[in-house]
Amino acid sequence: MSSALSSSRVEQRDCAADSASLAQRLEYFRERFPVDDPQLLVATDRDIPVPARGHIPEIDGARLSADALRAAVLEHGSLIVRGLFSADAVAGMREVIDRVLEVCDRSGPERRNTHTVYYNPPPNAGSIMPQGNIELSALRQFSAASGSALCIEAPSVAEMLLEFYEAHGLREVITDYLGEAPCLSAKKWVLRRSLLPSEEAGWHQDGAFMGTDINTINLWIPLTECGADTGAPGMDVVSTRLNRLITSEGADFDWSVSDEQVRSGFGTLRPDAPHFQVGDAFFFDHFHLHRTQSGLDFSKQRYAIETWFFGQTTFPKDQVMIRW
Repeated sequence: MSSALSSSRVEQRDCAADSASLAQRLEYFRERFPVDDPQLLVATDRDIPVPARGHIPEIDGARLSADALRAAVLEHGSLIVRGLFSADAVAGMREVIDRVLEVCDRSGPERRNTHTVYYNPPPNAGSIMPQGNIELSALRQFSAASGSALCIEAPSVAEMLLEFYEAHGLREVITDYLGEAPCLSAKKWVLRRSLLPSEEAGWHQDGAFMGTDINTINLWIPLTECGADTGAPGMDVVSTRLNRLITSEGADFDWSVSDEQVRSGFGTLRPDAPHFQVGDAFFFDHFHLHRTQSGLDFSKQRYAIETWFFGQTTFPKDQVMIRW
């Protein structure tokens, strides 16, 4: 079993070497493009009946395999893996996130002059964005406003996480699930610490802004007990397999889905709010309909790590890929 995620472990790393390594992972995809006619995992040309009562399949961490993941996601859209990581192994990541966010919250010049394991972005992070440094700056502002940080801001944390995932067999499972080697999105690999009060978040499918001719799997790891009546915001989800985007009619944004559609568009099926424990893993794809829970009754911050994986030939170019 791998070492725990912790500040003491990340502080033993060479931040310059990790920054150089992450730069190479990014550079690998600069001139690479997805195939024109991808073999998609989700059949988008057929209707899937909405069940009267939906559920998110759950399995124990010891039972996770590509077959189990495939069966759950392709039939139900998502999978909860209970106790995939021990609570002790991931609890220290909360402090790591605090320290990354502390640096990211500093003013521009002060932040730019910082070079530590908690902030040392690869030198090509701006140039590899479709719109260059302007886009990177906008991403940083968006992240700060939501209480989060791009994982690429801290390459030592990123490299530690890749090692941690591999030690838990995730590279093998995800490769088998996708049918090819996985890559990660620099824009969608995020360290999260929820803001309080928890402001209203829109229902959405990530495919609405990433595209649909892609093969994906998202790994969401709660680092805090959350959801249900825990006092920390988890996720609201529509527990059914979807194979196309839901219209944004009546929604606040062109990538979101209105509350009215969620209430009336799925028959008797109603949203679910799973109860997550520290060390669980929640897998879902780009068609999964979900939102962050919101409301004034949440009194506890929720920490989480979000990592979107794609097939190395079936990825959205504008999401900026990282080689694994």
